[in-house]
Amino acid sequence: MRTKLTLLLTLCLLLSGCGRETLPIPDGEEEAAEYRFDTMTAKESFTGEDGQELVRYSYQLLTMYVPNLEELSDQGREKAERNMEVFNARMGQLMDDSVAYGRELGETAKEMVDLGSVMVPYYDETTASSYRAGNILSVRVDYASYTGGAHPNSYTNGYLFDLDAGQFISVDQLADDPSVFVPGVAEMLIKLADAEPEERRSGYWTNYRDVINTWNQGTVLFGGAGMTVVFSPYELGAYALGPVELTVSYEELAPLLGDGGRQKLGI
Repeated sequence: MRTKLTLLLTLCLLLSGCGRETLPIPDGEEEAAEYRFDTMTAKESFTGEDGQELVRYSYQLLTMYVPNLEELSDQGREKAERNMEVFNARMGQLMDDSVAYGRELGETAKEMVDLGSVMVPYYDETTASSYRAGNILSVRVDYASYTGGAHPNSYTNGYLFDLDAGQFISVDQLADDPSVFVPGVAEMLIKLADAEPEERRSGYWTNYRDVINTWNQGTVLFGGAGMTVVFSPYELGAYALGPVELTVSYEELAPLLGDGGRQKLGI
């Protein structure tokens, strides 16, 4: 049986209320770029002949813009334009990859129905948010999906963008001495994990300390309370454990970062 798929595709830019805060002007500058963000959205729904939904996806990512671009000096305008170009190119590629995956799910659903399968509708969703600490912009992207199986899945990715350097960076690049910073933070994170309630700790994998020791290769974000490392489901324990988020305060981080790292984060 051939299935007729009804496609609805919406690609738009929506104003993001939480992303429109004007960032403060650093000391010593007459005029600073006001980095703001819009929400870039892509949605698509696939339905069968009977009108039943087979697959849907909804992706929300961020795009950067600078409303006071014309008020900046030539050097400031060039820097802001560079930041917008690099940041938006990365987010645009991430959106393209996400949409390609969502449409692939639609084709998979069509094949399954053509073979006579009875489907529970699939979905794939992302939402994004940002936070600025000094010259470091953290972008958090949360994913939720169901593509068959006993339960939905979720995970979190993090992206760090250096507004001064104009590029995405790894967390190691923030510290003056990564060989001190990485193991020092790992020790703090292990202590935080060990301090979790017994019912939580009982869900850890036996090698959870080894996983935490590689924290810098995972999802790292900076927020109001400090640096948060996010371990998605299955990273530290079984699905039932859920995500584990461990936060180290800026006060604790400061000695490990060095003068350069503290300056980048504005602490």
